[in-house]
Amino acid sequence: MTLLSVGSNGLVRQPKPMPFPFGPSTIANILEEGVANHPNRLALIDGDETWTYAELEAVVAAQATNDATPTSVTWHDAHRASAALVIGVLADLRAGRIWVASKTEPDMSAFSGLTAAGTDALHPDSPAIVAFTSGTTGEPKRVVHSHRGALLPAVVSSDVEPPAEGERIGTPLDLRIGNVMILGPLSAFVRRGTFVVMRDHSASGMAADIERHNITRLIAVPTLAYDLVEGEGVHPEQLASLDRVILGGGGARPEMLQSFTDRFGVRPTLSYGLSEAPTGVVRESLDDPIGSGKGHPLPHVEVVITNPDTGEQLPIGEVGEVCLRSASSGLWANTWTGTLGYLGDPEATKQLFRDGLLHTGDVGVVDIEGRVAITGRLSQVIIRGGQNVYPEAVRRTLLLNSSVADAHVVGYPDERLGEGIGAAIVLVDGTDFLSFSGYGLDKVVILDELPRNHMGKVAGLPDDLFAD
Repeated sequence: MTLLSVGSNGLVRQPKPMPFPFGPSTIANILEEGVANHPNRLALIDGDETWTYAELEAVVAAQATNDATPTSVTWHDAHRASAALVIGVLADLRAGRIWVASKTEPDMSAFSGLTAAGTDALHPDSPAIVAFTSGTTGEPKRVVHSHRGALLPAVVSSDVEPPAEGERIGTPLDLRIGNVMILGPLSAFVRRGTFVVMRDHSASGMAADIERHNITRLIAVPTLAYDLVEGEGVHPEQLASLDRVILGGGGARPEMLQSFTDRFGVRPTLSYGLSEAPTGVVRESLDDPIGSGKGHPLPHVEVVITNPDTGEQLPIGEVGEVCLRSASSGLWANTWTGTLGYLGDPEATKQLFRDGLLHTGDVGVVDIEGRVAITGRLSQVIIRGGQNVYPEAVRRTLLLNSSVADAHVVGYPDERLGEGIGAAIVLVDGTDFLSFSGYGLDKVVILDELPRNHMGKVAGLPDDLFAD
């Protein structure tokens, strides 16, 4: 991954990557194979409305042709989960426009100069989607993805897990988020399956959608999996159609994952990814113990652990910064490049791409079997009395306690230690008191629930939560 240059707009120029061994190369032609090989198969379901591949192609083509929007960058004011949003995004990208994946209307002037609509905009390496980082550690950055970059996770998934006959993908997550659009609708169309819009993300609503539409592949976050396990009015037979549940956006309590498996007969697998990739790059194996917190890199990337101070590559078993580069061998060698960069922030883009690697800012370790464990963020490492403590590692230990329903670990200022270790903990219902001695915690706060953002990540805790 050698950068040729970083432009003043924050976008990079890289050597031309290798083409995909199969699958579409632009989102503009994402429906072509479905229309050619199974035009009457359902492509999209939204409640009582359905579209076959042929019908979806017709409506997307018509909207792309008839929409005379005089701009190269668009945003959709549509329901968080709707066929109208999916069709609008496909039509925009077919017409050569760039979709800004935002839950609220952005200042469109901030995206000027990305590209001009037209033939050049339909090149595989041209900008297609502007997504945003989660913003849990600062102001969200505008992450720009090319057509091929947004498609690669879905194309690779077709190789790693070949689509099953009658596959139906659904997600209750907000489709206005770039990664969710990539993992949901775009993945379903690349995999020649059916995407089911899930408008209700309550436990009973999710279960009803899964049952009604025979969803086979569910994309969610651990919080929603917990809701299905604990939610009232959810019956195991409602989830009988599921054969794959993929959870991202954070770790999960092993006991909850086991309960989900026992109750619904399908084991959830955890996925680690990031907006800059985009989406998942490491996936838990069904052969590993539930809740191991480890996974194997997907075949289009290689994971390298480096010393965050020197950039030196660290040996197996040592903890450091998780970095990514394109796979150097195999079917997917040199096909991945990651994001085109942070729009309007060339310095941040240069920091992202250093020494031939994409620096994730996450802390982790690779074991002798090549499995990756994420232990935290560099920006969140707690330096307690001169010792580095990784919050995610402490959190995972807490979640092994059957009385802990949820936990979040952070550092807070301490006069003597520099930083103390604080844990915000949600107890399982019925637990009156629990001793946390032996966990290395300096302060514990018991909450009824942890505030989480749209991707299930903890956000919004008071800054003074652990103040004296």
